[in-house]
Amino acid sequence: MSIKELAQKRRLVLDGAMGTQLEEIIPPSSPMYVKGSPLWSTEVLLGDPSIIEQVHRNYLEKGADIIITSTYQASQATLAKHRGMGLEETRNVWKISVDTAKRAVDGVSDGGKRYIAGSIGPFGAYLANGAEYSGEYGDVGLGKLVEYHTEQVRFFLANRDTDLIAFETIPSFDEVKAIVELVKSFNISKEFYICFSCKTSTTLADGTDLREVIQYILQQRSISSAFDQYLIGVGCNCVDFELVTGFANYVNEISSSQLSLVVYPNLGFSNDMADVSQYGFKSNTEKWKDALEQWCKIPTIRLIGSCCSTGPNEIAVARQVVDETTRKQDK
Repeated sequence: MSIKELAQKRRLVLDGAMGTQLEEIIPPSSPMYVKGSPLWSTEVLLGDPSIIEQVHRNYLEKGADIIITSTYQASQATLAKHRGMGLEETRNVWKISVDTAKRAVDGVSDGGKRYIAGSIGPFGAYLANGAEYSGEYGDVGLGKLVEYHTEQVRFFLANRDTDLIAFETIPSFDEVKAIVELVKSFNISKEFYICFSCKTSTTLADGTDLREVIQYILQQRSISSAFDQYLIGVGCNCVDFELVTGFANYVNEISSSQLSLVVYPNLGFSNDMADVSQYGFKSNTEKWKDALEQWCKIPTIRLIGSCCSTGPNEIAVARQVVDETTRKQDK
């Protein structure tokens, strides 16, 4: 059964933040400290992958069905810029990340099936100036964005241990188009989803009305059978959790509820990245549970996780709410 088919039968739980957990584990004096680093969690992946593995395992033990690789900030261009790596060295970093996730999955002893999503972050992550929250890419054109993502997509398509591809925190309509063109050019044969970075519940971070974006996605589904077959859904991540319900309702209205939704927002995280060393966390567990219960009343939301300012406790609550909702619906 495909992940897309499984998600239609029951909601799936994604993992939570990687960076937040690493900040709690790794002291500021360590060269692997992620806060303010242009490589973010990749610093730890290069320094001590066992720490990443432990974070993955913590999420799996709390009930995550899907864990996401620590490759958001590990594009070919990023590793070339900050570590002087060539393509083969970069591919090895990606492999280490997947292998690390695989060890965590293999270490789960409850017999349940778990999945690994290969993370592909936005071009804004390479810029490391907060552009993933604004979509301000300057004069970067569609061709450059396609080129930026090509090798990472190629790797995850070929890697046997990667079950799906997660395009995360995409703030720009041009970048959405680049991703679509790329997966079509590869005649994609692995499931994927596209999650947007949103300015409001109705607009992308770059200000594009989501109506235009969703209509474009629906058009691509009608044009390409492979795109339609392997697209698990669209969604939002690294946005304020209070935007999710409005986002889901707006997308459902535009698409006539034709699209499955993937949501993993921040829990009170301030993503004002004017100074990347000074962002803050403001979690609220009670509001988090209330929000989860609200999202589980929206039938199109099929994958639920969490992003910045969250950890295993938030995923445990997500697992609890999803399971309780399923039991009530099955009665």
